[in-house]
Amino acid sequence: MYKKSLILIFFNFIFFASYAQNEIDALRYSMLNNGGTARFISTGGAFSALGGDFSTLSTNPAGIAVYRSNEFTITPSLNYTKVKSSFMGTPEEDINYDFTLSNIGFVFSFNDPNALKETGWLGFQFGFGLNNLLNFNSRRIYEGFNTQNSLMSVFLDKANNETNFNSTFPEEYLDDYTTGLAWDTWLLGLDTIANSYFIDMPNNVLQKRVTNTSGSLRELSVSLGANYSNRLYLGATLGFPIIRYEEEYTFTEENSTGIDSEFNSLEFSENLSTRGTGFNFKFGAIFRATDMIRLGAAVHTPTFYNLEDNWRTNMSSDLVSFGRRSAESPGLLSDYELTTPLKLTGGLGLIFGTFGLLSIDYEYADYTQMRLRSDRDLFSEQNKTIKNNFQQQHVVRAGGEIRLNPIVLRAGYAIHSNPFKEEISALEKTTISAGLGIREQSYFIDFGYFITQYTEEFFQYYNLTGNRQSMVNYDLARQGFLMTVGFRF
Repeated sequence: MYKKSLILIFFNFIFFASYAQNEIDALRYSMLNNGGTARFISTGGAFSALGGDFSTLSTNPAGIAVYRSNEFTITPSLNYTKVKSSFMGTPEEDINYDFTLSNIGFVFSFNDPNALKETGWLGFQFGFGLNNLLNFNSRRIYEGFNTQNSLMSVFLDKANNETNFNSTFPEEYLDDYTTGLAWDTWLLGLDTIANSYFIDMPNNVLQKRVTNTSGSLRELSVSLGANYSNRLYLGATLGFPIIRYEEEYTFTEENSTGIDSEFNSLEFSENLSTRGTGFNFKFGAIFRATDMIRLGAAVHTPTFYNLEDNWRTNMSSDLVSFGRRSAESPGLLSDYELTTPLKLTGGLGLIFGTFGLLSIDYEYADYTQMRLRSDRDLFSEQNKTIKNNFQQQHVVRAGGEIRLNPIVLRAGYAIHSNPFKEEISALEKTTISAGLGIREQSYFIDFGYFITQYTEEFFQYYNLTGNRQSMVNYDLARQGFLMTVGFRF
């Protein structure tokens, strides 16, 4: 199961004076789901000791050195995400479909022209293409009647806390992205005698939220490999990940019971767009100890990203006396850098002649090593939070295939341990996969399927004392169907 307490996703933007990058952004782009071909996915991604699949260019690049012929692969995929929510005892459900390209790539093998040569360097390989490492597409909804608090009760506390009431125009101290919008839409009023703001709405409100995220993290890989005596396989990859992330949500509150004579409804929305590129270096080796046993290992350097966020918020109100009003914040453009942690991978593969294979991989990463920085901001607090909240993560992947020429049957399993310290949150993920393929000498067609299930505890907002408010439970199931078409030449 995959469970995390989302400390920030909604009120990182509401509670602070302006939007700032944080540890959740760092984790979003650091914790990858290895993707690529249908064969790779359906065997759990456990290919560090096997190679011979284009996906290994992004995991253990020594896998390219196993190739003996040229190859082209392309993998379209259909993804299906089902999200169930529970808020204040009210269940909701939504489904999202998306179609994407999981992989496309070429591998060229240059073998020694001396066909009788059995020792020494027997050839080298070159490959390039794209692997999809993260899919951000999802849609989440929840709805429930909240008798405990409201968005405006949090805005009210924030406005009173940030304003200098000795000023001639105290409203000028309000935040342009949150409380300032509430003022402009007349949801927030000022009592000049008491020197405090007030709201004219109940806590008993019907709350709804719709969140749409989209985008991907794809890596352009350029790899070289070499084969020594059909015993030692070496490889290196220059990786150039490309990030595109979009998040839009709309949060509404309605006076559905008619308990208040002035307030009808409000709507608060946020739009975040992130674009960026990075680079990393991977190198690895596969050792064929015997015809049956293969050992693999790889090192991934940190990825160094340059990212740009474009963020804005909107608010509207519907009041009995004043009708409908709306306001929009200015756009906030932020440039920053992200460094992800170094990763280590090891694997054991067992080859059972022409009958099939089994493989198991282990991956290690220390998420306390993530870092945010920019020219104008040291991100001291955010990086301190990263060091205090995260820990080392351990990933185990296992998979195998049975060859019934020309049909191949496959299955796999993967589990990710918690990158958060247990007292902070929990984030564990498991994936089950399966597939089959048709393998001929000059072409192959592979089909793969995976399902990842996880839960999230989501809190709508925090108050000024730091207490979490109004928890939502999400149950998510992400499934994918892949088809790889490949040609050898």
